Amino acid sequence: MSVFLVTSSDAFEGEWDEAVRAFREEVAPAMDAQSAAEYKAAEARLAWDRALAARGKSGWRRGPWTLTLRNTSAAGSQERWNAVRATDGFVFQARKKVWEIVRTHEDRAHEVMQKHAAQRVQTDETGHYVLVNVPTGNAYVYARWREGKKDFVWFIPIEIRSGTQSVDLTQDNQRRWPFLP
Repeated sequence: MSVFLVTSSDAFEGEWDEAVRAFREEVAPAMDAQSAAEYKAAEARLAWDRALAARGKSGWRRGPWTLTLRNTSAAGSQERWNAVRATDGFVFQARKKVWEIVRTHEDRAHEVMQKHAAQRVQTDETGHYVLVNVPTGNAYVYARWREGKKDFVWFIPIEIRSGTQSVDLTQDNQRRWPFLP
């Protein structure tokens, strides 16, 4: 895994602030659309459940995707079932859109980190790394690891002093990462 040390500079801070601002501006409407879709899906499912309960088809044996639910005569309304299926599709599309925005802006943030990195080192097999000849002052330690469909991102502001320092990245995964919806 690559670990980047980015020293604080006006150029980096300006580009970073712009990247964060652009992300927030783009993700906010998508998150609103996702919330609206989830609300409509919950309403459609509630209407479906009420129709089932009115017919006496509720209970512990009924799961969300069983044949009982898909049986239109049990609910009395093909339209209600179609509404459930349609709103589930809208929710899926809204969530997909949000994560596409996140991926796009995370990739942009990674490019900014690479561009302004003062040093880049590889960790050893135990996850340890060493940065040498680092100037004192404010900086950021950044690392990203993709494991399947999961991302692990570390973005930690630090103050570099003279002498040996260590930064533990084991507990700070994504806590300070601004590119989360």
